[in-house]
Amino acid sequence: MITSMTGFGRAAGALSARYFVAVTAKSVNHRFLETSVRIPDYLWEAEATVRALTSETFARGKVDISIRVQRTAQPDYNVRINTQIANTVVPQLRAIAEELGLGSTFSGSDLLRVPDLLQVEPIDAEITEEERESLAIIVRDALAQMKAMRVREGESLRTDITTRLQTIRELQQRLAAHRDEIRDELLASYQQRVQEIAKVAGVDVNQDRIAQEVVIMVEKGDVAEELTRLAHHVEQAEKAVSGGEAAGKKLDFLSQEMLREVNTMGSKSRSAALRTLVVELKTEVERIREQVQNVE
Repeated sequence: MITSMTGFGRAAGALSARYFVAVTAKSVNHRFLETSVRIPDYLWEAEATVRALTSETFARGKVDISIRVQRTAQPDYNVRINTQIANTVVPQLRAIAEELGLGSTFSGSDLLRVPDLLQVEPIDAEITEEERESLAIIVRDALAQMKAMRVREGESLRTDITTRLQTIRELQQRLAAHRDEIRDELLASYQQRVQEIAKVAGVDVNQDRIAQEVVIMVEKGDVAEELTRLAHHVEQAEKAVSGGEAAGKKLDFLSQEMLREVNTMGSKSRSAALRTLVVELKTEVERIREQVQNVE
């Protein structure tokens, strides 16, 4: 199955009477699954749930999830004195005041000026189990939207990759059809070349020996094995594209193998016709490699 790693999704809703959340999910291509979650500190307990939902939905991609929270009801606050700061700072302030002849009495406004002496905390900051379940539902909705977009994008990739695989198959068949012609062309070219070298060198070379060496040279330049392996890789890639499992890593491997066979044929090319077809093959394989980088 072809699914893109590029996608976007958004969902919003109320967790309860006091919280309203908006969840945004987006993803780009990545070798593995990498999830980044931006969430308010007081919702930190829900981060593990968000990551688990992402892992259940996707196998690959760099996924960024942003959770914004709006309070729809004002919380109750708990105000307390930081006794550690009070026990340290207040005696020092009294000593300084007495030394300056200002007395040792402090007003409430004086104490409020001491940084961090008073700590104000919302009493109901932590989310409840019901709110956590509501958040999970909203996150699922955002991930579902992103998955739907990745599937739609994947369909476009599938169409493009399938078309290019068909082109590669046709080029491979054209090469195979001209193989005997190419061998004869190489045979004649090598024979002529050896004869010219022998003539320039002024040596008399045994014709049977020449024929034997030329055949060896032609065999080294034959691309039959590469064509067979290329056809096999194309067949496997077509199965991966039409199959039901995630195909990104397999297609990446197969495209590398196809490129290896094409490069080997290119290094063996002595025929102009062969070189032209090899260039066309390489172009199509490289385009497939570019596309599969975004396949899950």
